[in-house]
Amino acid sequence: MNFSELAKDNPTELKKGLNRKLYKIAKAHKVHDKINIEIDEACEDYLSEVFDLCTELDHYEPTPIVLIDEYDSPLISCTKGQYEEVLSLFSSFFKVLKSRQKDCKFIFVTGVTKFHLSGLTSGANSANDLSLHEDYAEMLGYTEEDMNNLFFNGKQLYVNEIITNLQENWDKSENYIAAQLKQALKEYYNGYCFSRNKRTRRMYNPDSILKFFRDKSFGNYWSNSGNPAILLQQIKNNIDRFMILWDSSSFAIHQLDFETLASSLNEIALLPLMYQTGYLTLDPNGFKEDTQKDKNATDYYLKFPNQEVKSSLKLTLSRYIAEKQEETGRAYSNSILDALRNEKWCGFLNLIKGGV
Repeated sequence: MNFSELAKDNPTELKKGLNRKLYKIAKAHKVHDKINIEIDEACEDYLSEVFDLCTELDHYEPTPIVLIDEYDSPLISCTKGQYEEVLSLFSSFFKVLKSRQKDCKFIFVTGVTKFHLSGLTSGANSANDLSLHEDYAEMLGYTEEDMNNLFFNGKQLYVNEIITNLQENWDKSENYIAAQLKQALKEYYNGYCFSRNKRTRRMYNPDSILKFFRDKSFGNYWSNSGNPAILLQQIKNNIDRFMILWDSSSFAIHQLDFETLASSLNEIALLPLMYQTGYLTLDPNGFKEDTQKDKNATDYYLKFPNQEVKSSLKLTLSRYIAEKQEETGRAYSNSILDALRNEKWCGFLNLIKGGV
């Protein structure tokens, strides 16, 4: 089930949307006519009903696999007034899902932000978080070995074609060679790390790499693939939070602050949010050696993974700053014109002083 397809602006429609997805699963296995619950009734009851039907299917194993993509999409997209209702709906859904885990082969859930979905040690909060687990650190990207095997070893003619294109259209020198191309790709698209272990290899963004070899040119593919809605909303609500020293080589955050679940849309700490949305990655080496004595064993260290991501953040922030300045300028302009038309000289002078 892909939760990003559910209604974002109506909790009632969200509940029906969940039920419709479950109904579609039942219909695909020709057991939908056995469902005794209406589509607009409680989604947790609907979930239990479909579970019972699916575990009794003929010619199938009795233990289904549950896959949920972007579970947090409705939560990060709803309004503040709807948040508690949506959260309650999801809490009930995942509480039932957890209670039925013994009936499943496994349950796999993806999302950007970790929310408190229910009470302590219940619901989805007790799930195993794989996002920082060393065993899965190389699951979602290309390693250096992958890059060589997929794009360089035995593919010299294709590499030469790319180099020729870079020379003709990207001002690369005539003696630009494959080794330089590899280094440029590393600076642009490599650097993701999903474990604190220093032995963990850095990963290339697979989507950006594939698009580079498709287009035969460097581009900011990461930004164009879609900025996370929750980050854009946080920037829009309070851009001042993002005015920190982004040129720092590394950012320290205490383990407890980094791993704490978000309890509301307003309480998502900046650095964990930047990590969860892909703008920052783990830095196992921490700060430079001259500050090693200050390093805390319980701290996490984060940094920008590569040039592509760092430039994406600058582009996103600059757009919002420009929009904010334009809004402020229009407001000042209208107020100044109003003061002049109505000969409110004190107000006019105060606006000019405020603007300065």
